[in-house]
Amino acid sequence: MRTMHQSPHAAGMRQALRSLHYGFHILTCGQGDAAHAATITWVMQISLKPRRVAVGIRKDSHIYPIVREQGAFALNVVGEGQEDLASTFFKYAAPQERRFAGYSFEEGAATGAPLLLDCIAWLECRLVEEANEGGDHGLFVAEVLSGGTRVETPKALSLATTPWSYGG
Repeated sequence: MRTMHQSPHAAGMRQALRSLHYGFHILTCGQGDAAHAATITWVMQISLKPRRVAVGIRKDSHIYPIVREQGAFALNVVGEGQEDLASTFFKYAAPQERRFAGYSFEEGAATGAPLLLDCIAWLECRLVEEANEGGDHGLFVAEVLSGGTRVETPKALSLATTPWSYGG
């Protein structure tokens, strides 16, 4: 039975929103033993000059207030076949000796944020602004300071190719 607040098209709308294309990224921030990481999917490039990305982060997540406080982060792009890597950071993982749950990282030169060595690509970003005050996710706009790839032809893991879903 439908509730008074639910549209008769809610299921279709949810499915349509879930059909949008998302990749997997491990957002990292902080340094050393004070570093943090979380898997996120809502990321997109929004400007060429200056180079900027937008990142949606759940406001009730552990990493949301840390990103706001730090003002900088790294996006580590998860590649095809790296579902285990993506799922590792669905929950909090504490850093120990330049590793998160067995995954090694180096500190980024531009922000100091952890760059995961197993990811196929990375971007270091500086927070420029936040939007979506009334929503359950904060929308961070960030300038891309540096980036690189770790494989010759990087192919990102797509949410659509996994049994997982997020959004809608």
